[in-house]
Amino acid sequence: MNKPDVLQRIRLGSSHRPSGKTRHLQGSELLPTPSELRIVKYPGDSGFYLFYCDDTGAEFTDTYHDTLEGALAQAQWEFEVKKNDWEVWLP
Repeated sequence: MNKPDVLQRIRLGSSHRPSGKTRHLQGSELLPTPSELRIVKYPGDSGFYLFYCDDTGAEFTDTYHDTLEGALAQAQWEFEVKKNDWEVWLP
């Protein structure tokens, strides 16, 4: 699979608390709270992925969204991330 393009990212801070509205599992094990979120897009794919990353930047799960607005809304719903909290990724 092609490497995704990172569009936006945010390091979660004290103002970004998990809402408890979702649970991410691997098997029956609850995954940790991410340290960073990234919105990425794969070449040739019309959707957007919200990557949940650990403190080293490694992705451990994701959610798929048809639109960028959908990915942003998911982050807001789960972690109270506001649109102006995101930084545009400039590698």
